[in-house]
Amino acid sequence: MIDWRDRKPYWRHTKWQMTATLLPFIAGLIIVPHYADALNTKRFLGSPLGFFVLCHGLLIIAAVVATVWVNRQDAIDRWHGAQEDV
Repeated sequence: MIDWRDRKPYWRHTKWQMTATLLPFIAGLIIVPHYADALNTKRFLGSPLGFFVLCHGLLIIAAVVATVWVNRQDAIDRWHGAQEDV
């Protein structure tokens, strides 16, 4: 359990960490579709390459972002003494 005086720094670290880990995913959502039309001239496994890269690339980015977020949040929890005993 975190003391009342320690909650503000804890949440500040958590908010910054969430922002930093979501930026790559948001950048991928904005940047990758711009290149999809150029890649659609080629085909991969029967579907346009741009569509394939967009679908699978965003899934990979989301998995990596989720993994990084969980590991980083565990480190923040340990730093502030808010870790859960499992």
